[in-house]
Amino acid sequence: MMLVSELKELLKKYNEEELRLLILEMYKAMPKKLREDNDIDALLQDVQAYLGKKKNEKKQAKQIDIQELKLEIHQFIEHAFNQYYMVPNNVIRKSERPKWRFKVKAYIKSLQSVSVEGEGGRTATILLEQLYKMLSYACGYYIFNTDNPFRSVGIEQTMLLDMVLKRKLSSGISPEVVKPAVALVIDSIVDRETLHSELIIILVKNLKSPDAKEIAIEQCVALKAELASSKTKTDKKSWLSVSSIYERREKNNNLVEMVFRLYMALGEYEKAIKYYHENYEERESEISLYVLLRMLLGYELKEYWLREYDEAVQRGVKPRDVLQRTYKYIQENDSLPDYFIYN
Repeated sequence: MMLVSELKELLKKYNEEELRLLILEMYKAMPKKLREDNDIDALLQDVQAYLGKKKNEKKQAKQIDIQELKLEIHQFIEHAFNQYYMVPNNVIRKSERPKWRFKVKAYIKSLQSVSVEGEGGRTATILLEQLYKMLSYACGYYIFNTDNPFRSVGIEQTMLLDMVLKRKLSSGISPEVVKPAVALVIDSIVDRETLHSELIIILVKNLKSPDAKEIAIEQCVALKAELASSKTKTDKKSWLSVSSIYERREKNNNLVEMVFRLYMALGEYEKAIKYYHENYEERESEISLYVLLRMLLGYELKEYWLREYDEAVQRGVKPRDVLQRTYKYIQENDSLPDYFIYN
């Protein structure tokens, strides 16, 4: 990779027409997300305005008082959990309550601009995580006048989680760092546009090295053991007990899926499938099969997909129609479809 000084020197050899061609080809080679994230279109339309905007953003970032922002965000979160942005109260005026989304959006933008390094960076990371947890909580409990808080703020749940995890894991990988990252994903309440699988995939992608993935597997197993040990006796007359059992099973299965995906990322397919079979909790074996085949389809593992299907049928499991149609497609085309065959 060239240094900026080397690039400047290299560009001197090109004439105007060649530079136009070079810029065009570089633009075409850029992924769409990279162009959007860096506002490349604005750069091409007015380079001076673009550079002036960047300069102002850097200046504003330097002016952020992280301790003052911390106090403001903590107060906001406290007010949110007290439902002051939703129900009549004497703390937040009625006209100000709908503006909560603009506050959160501004908080996220300000915290993003703080370098991850140093005490200020650690504080910014903690605050971003607290905002993520608040919005996640709001997906299941009304603290704002919406049932889709991430959309209201204008950010996808997966994007904010990715932002938080990148900062949390930048300080180095250790059990002390990975365990709370795993717990953050498992404890998340998802919005109606997001699956827990998507959050799990975000974490797996952020665990770059094999060692990091192995540590995460150990922490998942430990958290799963803690979950099992906290299981209480069921009171059949209490709806709360039933709810707690369902929540515990869901968390267990999310941890199992995380271990499965971590093993898959390590290329240990047999271990992944074996762990899934031994630990996934589901009374209906057909549902368990469906979940497994859905994941194997995503990894494009045809031979494993067919094997698991055939072995399930031999055990007496009757796959649902969509699985039967997908099986037939694979047999006829000798390849996996991109998605399950529903029709």
